[in-house]
Amino acid sequence: MAKGVSVADYAEISDLFGRYCWHVDNGESDAWVDLWTEDGVYSGARPQPVVGREALKAIPRGSFEGSNGGKTRHLVANLHCDYLDEDTIRARFYNYISNWEAQGRNVLMALCEATLVRRAEGWKLNRNHVVLLGMPRA
Repeated sequence: MAKGVSVADYAEISDLFGRYCWHVDNGESDAWVDLWTEDGVYSGARPQPVVGREALKAIPRGSFEGSNGGKTRHLVANLHCDYLDEDTIRARFYNYISNWEAQGRNVLMALCEATLVRRAEGWKLNRNHVVLLGMPRA
């Protein structure tokens, strides 16, 4: 059975996801990919999973360019984490995506389930699987 994580690990993972959002929104590919393991996998938002750091670098660039130079913002909410073992955590959260060309309106919500692994330098993302849900437009 999964067990809730320590306050220290939760704080580190919450910080990691804050950086994840900031870096992707600003097209900072190198900083964003540094949050991942070498064999990291991002799946669910594209027809095929994106595997490995070199391939992952395209995501922040594409997000930034596709939003007219950083007009979208990601926001992690309802983050909860459980140990799968002492060096592996499952994190589940909502990722709200807003568009500032549309007065900050939410345009998309992603249901996310991520797996993080402990490395010498701290927690790293190994997998993030998302399910995209469209947001109603006002």
